[in-house]
Amino acid sequence: MQALVDIPIDYTQGYEKARTVMPDIADKYIAHTLIGDPLAEAMTEDLADFGPKKSRLLIQAAMNEEGDEALRDAPTSFREFFREAETPPDWLDYSEFAPAVRMFYRNSQVILAAFVAGVLIEGFTTNIAQSFYITGRVRDQGVRRLGQNNRHMMEIFLPGGLYRYGDGWKLSVRIRIVHARLRYLLSNSEEWKTEELGVPISAAHLSYADFRFFSKAAETYENPGR
Repeated sequence: MQALVDIPIDYTQGYEKARTVMPDIADKYIAHTLIGDPLAEAMTEDLADFGPKKSRLLIQAAMNEEGDEALRDAPTSFREFFREAETPPDWLDYSEFAPAVRMFYRNSQVILAAFVAGVLIEGFTTNIAQSFYITGRVRDQGVRRLGQNNRHMMEIFLPGGLYRYGDGWKLSVRIRIVHARLRYLLSNSEEWKTEELGVPISAAHLSYADFRFFSKAAETYENPGR
């Protein structure tokens, strides 16, 4: 794979170093700094004309699967987003969740501590934090933000939490919507420079955050004294 031409300015130096070690992964990571969540973003743009109250009612109706009548005014992008969100990918096997659920609740204190002490601290010293600093979700709402993260983690690890009507699934979908709204607002803000930072809350950042969480949790579990 050839080196990419379209690279956010802030990543240029690190990208060049990364390509000397793992060129394919470096190329894929940089490519995903320019990708967000296309389905959620299309829905967010269309819902902007509906107003906050009607948008909230539509989302609530879709979450609870209240039927076509409740969603008759929903735009096509809205229906496509929820169709994708509630359709498990072919590679997903729910039976494989059980060992992870047992592991999490046997070691929840260690894992939550690893998340706070490792992942959040590391994440908020990188470009991942820029969108949260601009919106005030670190300085003004840092404690609340931490509580939301912990709640999400607990919900997705509940047995059945990621099934269609599980609270973990619903919260995960709502987070996708919140991220899409933040991208929409920041992309139309003078404070965000896409040519320097890439897309706000990009697919690259979300993948990195997930990877760091699971690697840090495994590291802490194997070396609890560290």
